[in-house]
Amino acid sequence: MNKKVFSTLLVPVVCALLLCAALAGAGGFFQEDIRGGAALCAAGAAKESNSLRLDETASFPAMSGEETVLLGGYPIGIDIRPQGVIITSKVGVVTKNGVVTPFSGVEIDQGDLLCAINGEQVRSADDIARLLEKSDGEVTVTIEHAGRRENYLVTPAEDSVNGQKKLGLMLQESVSGVGTLTFVDGRGRYGALGHPVKDAHGNTIEPEGGNIYPAAIKGVVPGKRGKAGELKGVYSKESGSIGEIDSDNIFGIFGKYCGNGEKLTEIAVAPRESVQPGKAYIYSTVFGTSPRLYEIEIIKAERQNSPLDKSMVVRVTDRKLLAETGGIVQGMSGSPVIQNGKLVGAITHVLIDDPTKGYAVYAEWMMGR
Repeated sequence: MNKKVFSTLLVPVVCALLLCAALAGAGGFFQEDIRGGAALCAAGAAKESNSLRLDETASFPAMSGEETVLLGGYPIGIDIRPQGVIITSKVGVVTKNGVVTPFSGVEIDQGDLLCAINGEQVRSADDIARLLEKSDGEVTVTIEHAGRRENYLVTPAEDSVNGQKKLGLMLQESVSGVGTLTFVDGRGRYGALGHPVKDAHGNTIEPEGGNIYPAAIKGVVPGKRGKAGELKGVYSKESGSIGEIDSDNIFGIFGKYCGNGEKLTEIAVAPRESVQPGKAYIYSTVFGTSPRLYEIEIIKAERQNSPLDKSMVVRVTDRKLLAETGGIVQGMSGSPVIQNGKLVGAITHVLIDDPTKGYAVYAEWMMGR
């Protein structure tokens, strides 16, 4: 079984998600053979923590008109498939006439997308093999670079070992990593991360599809000034998907939730106008599979009249969390922020120069997506 261990992702500010291809590619990619982003989840019992449990904080009932959601805080494995196949590098194909590189002279960057061959959409290695096999001579290959699509006429090379036609590209089907579930709303849709998953060019991925899975945190690399720390997370596709990914935008990833909601706690969503500087908590998992509350301070709450990111500046004040992680680390993206017993936002970024500080987005901006 292909085992993957991920660090979680954040950006100088660093975004607090742990990815594997922007999120760096996780080993074992073969020419025109795609291996998905499965990671083996060796779930262990959560380490005991002196931090507060959710039921130990004050509870404030929802006011009339306030929406309620099921609270996240749990680590999730993320496998998001773009609208094409990710190119990781160009390679030579060994033919009976020597080594041939079909895309020699064509500018292709790591992270570009192979979107179509002869006008037919490509989603997998099988699609590529099928389309090349039925082709005769040159093929038209559509590649997306930095959001723009270009067509190239290329002659596939025939592999001398198996006779297959190949383009001489190393490919990856999906971007995988570990982040944090923020909430599940009354429509059965979840929100997570609080920021987008991006490709190697910094563009937000438009998902063809994808899934989220239960994950476990197995260790921590503490953050320090000048270098973001990270949670070491693992997950397995064999554990079964708990949700689909149908949207990736500035406020996170979203989709239908199909996990067990019985262990999730109902909480009211606070309107952004009610968020004030002062004491608050983040609800996050830094070991195992069970989230805990950690005390923070909201330093600044922006008065945003339209949906924007970086709504709040926060500082970690919880001594145990500071001792274990140094503050906010990659992998905490999406960790709920709670003030006065209500969900006010989600952690999104850490400040590289001071890992005790970071940004959060208002929960209100994540709702209804």
